[in-house]
Amino acid sequence: MTITLQTLHDTDSNAFGQAADAWGRLAAALDARLDEFTADSRDLPDVWPTGADAERRVAVLRREIADVHEPCQNISLALRAHADTVWQLKGVLADILAECAGNGIAVDLTSGTVSAVPGSVTDTAQAARISGLVEGYRAQLSDLLMRAIRLDQDTRAVLQAGMPAIGSGFTTGGSTMAQCMIDPTGKTPAQIHQWWDGLSRWQQDQLITDFPAQVGALDGVPADDRDKANRLALHQQKQAVVDLLAAGHGDQYELREQLQRITKVEQTLQRLGDRGYLLMVDTEAYDGHGKVAIAVGNPDTARHTGVWVPGLSTTMYGSMDGNIDRVMRINAAADRLTDGRSGDVSTVYWLGYDAPDLDNTSVLGNSRSESGRDPYLGFMNGLRATHEGDPTHLVAMGHSYGSTVIGEAAATGNLPADDIVVAGSPGMHVDSADRLLDDPRHVWAGASDSDPVADTPMISTSDRIALGLTNPSLGLTAWGLESAADASHGAAPTTDGFGANTWKADTDGHTGYWEPASDSLNNQARVLAGRYDRVTLENGEAPENIP
Repeated sequence: MTITLQTLHDTDSNAFGQAADAWGRLAAALDARLDEFTADSRDLPDVWPTGADAERRVAVLRREIADVHEPCQNISLALRAHADTVWQLKGVLADILAECAGNGIAVDLTSGTVSAVPGSVTDTAQAARISGLVEGYRAQLSDLLMRAIRLDQDTRAVLQAGMPAIGSGFTTGGSTMAQCMIDPTGKTPAQIHQWWDGLSRWQQDQLITDFPAQVGALDGVPADDRDKANRLALHQQKQAVVDLLAAGHGDQYELREQLQRITKVEQTLQRLGDRGYLLMVDTEAYDGHGKVAIAVGNPDTARHTGVWVPGLSTTMYGSMDGNIDRVMRINAAADRLTDGRSGDVSTVYWLGYDAPDLDNTSVLGNSRSESGRDPYLGFMNGLRATHEGDPTHLVAMGHSYGSTVIGEAAATGNLPADDIVVAGSPGMHVDSADRLLDDPRHVWAGASDSDPVADTPMISTSDRIALGLTNPSLGLTAWGLESAADASHGAAPTTDGFGANTWKADTDGHTGYWEPASDSLNNQARVLAGRYDRVTLENGEAPENIP
């Protein structure tokens, strides 16, 4: 249902108040009946010592009555707050409409259009005054409608959490669905996975329906279920945005931008078909840059899984197509190396941090990678927890500044990666490969001779333009920015003495590492597939292949 000012105008707040009273009476009655039932059944073991089944049934009934009381009380309180707020909003609306009428201004409550009454403007001065009033009232009404929409959403959430599922009653083994939902604070992905596994399939499906955004964000929930939850959350968000655009309310520019981001995710999933998994999505994160994780292939069943972190200037909308191309190419190249087995490789595009921007100096600092560390650790440990059968060969993969996120995560000692593969890295905030993984032979780095980011000896004009390093507003030269970034992020992992395996990069510049049929692409894929002996190394020693 689309909520408009006309909806608010026509809503009877008393009806919600009456419903609140009815739910309150039900809660009070249940509380009283529980006391009576407890008293009446207390002596059952004494009068029927052999009635074990009856005792168990009494315990179940007692628990069910107790469980019903709380959601009924919560619904009553929510409806009372809704009634009171609707009454207040209707009063504000009536006052605005009265002021508009007194100033010769008409309001269409269905569309939200505010305009001067035809024939009411007689001179230029009056026209200017009316124009200002129209804009002012339009802003007030838009804010009023937004408050009404948020009220509806908040009340609906409480009702959905408290209402019984059809055919199942209020309880599922003694807890409402709201009570079933875990608080992830302080929980590890393994603990969240254990909680999820402990639920019935019905409970899991109901939580996905009732709390799609929350379930979709939980590291430790299996990929299939996160995908269902995130797609539902995205659909609901899209409907809300479309409704606001249709009503002409809210920040129309930002709403259109958000709709573009939502549509971009939808188009990407359509492109991937049944191989696509939406493992994380927030189209409003980081001031609209967004965060998203999309897998090509199911990481819970794949033999080899690579989680790729992009770098500088990456956003959900502007970079989606190119980055999905990259993970698809790595996926296909690795899958060709798995001895005739098809579909046992999963590659994940993980944009779970706020990538540095081109129009400021964020690329020089560590704050963006530090803030991305824990989300990446959570996601990777979640994949470990949810994988079916034998543990997957899990590979952390990064480009440019994305490699610094991986460096931060690996330096904690809690990154559950078997290999780390980076391309065009400016530095990973450590001074040696053995600080990333115990066996430095499983740290792999590559850099093009013409890549200006990875401590290379030259910077071409085209690279300066592509990377935005000569932005006059920064007051920095390309060389100065590169030197500053190197100082911030430490030695690049391709430098002598770092101790990583350095793979051959035969592509040009900073963004060419995924060119089809190139050594740059294939070397990354060879590591992902565990075919270490086929990696063309410039320096280092390859470990034994994965069987």
